[in-house]
Amino acid sequence: MRIEFDKLIVERIILELRFSHGFLYWDNCGKIWKNICEKWDDFKMIEAGPDKAIFNIQGQGLQLKFSQKDIHLSQEYPPSSLKLFKEVAKEAIPLICNFLEIKSFSRIGNRIFYLYTTTNLKEAENIIKSIGLLSISEDKIKSFGDNLSEPQIRFKIQNEDVGYAFNISAISRTLSVELPKPLKVDSSKFIKDAVLIDIDYFTRKSVDLSITDFTDLINTVQKNLKHNLVKILS
Repeated sequence: MRIEFDKLIVERIILELRFSHGFLYWDNCGKIWKNICEKWDDFKMIEAGPDKAIFNIQGQGLQLKFSQKDIHLSQEYPPSSLKLFKEVAKEAIPLICNFLEIKSFSRIGNRIFYLYTTTNLKEAENIIKSIGLLSISEDKIKSFGDNLSEPQIRFKIQNEDVGYAFNISAISRTLSVELPKPLKVDSSKFIKDAVLIDIDYFTRKSVDLSITDFTDLINTVQKNLKHNLVKILS
């Protein structure tokens, strides 16, 4: 079976920025919170401590976390436009960096978790086995047992400046939520069996904040994956 890009579901997208010496975190956490809330009044503080601060927008699956060493923006099941994710990346990250006096990043990562839904775990495993990246003959398998199960593929493709880390696996999950009667959980959209395609774009050199356009970075990664991911998986 061939994986079609249009049938991939983005379960989660992450933008992570690493840096050194964000010592002004302790002095400016409250100021950052105030400025973020002035821009997005639906941002709520979840945690504010000496090591990190976490905000989220309820109902949107979006979380913003920052500390003295990194900034982490994520969204679960984002809309295809990534409008809110891009907006927060474009405006909140430079704001945080300004208060922390961060001028450059040791690493920028844009990670996307795709799900390709299957009818069962066996189908997911067969899809991975059919990918040209995994090739083990039946004779080699018979040397150890009867069949190959739980296949997983991990590799990186990179140049001097940037790279992509790929992790492809078959997953089967269960949904476990306890609610008091008579409340019920709508599990109609829960994906139980799937091929999980975890892709992490990353920079390999220091990147200056002054030349970084986060919207353009996200768009570039999205465009590259849309045009080339299926080539890797076929």
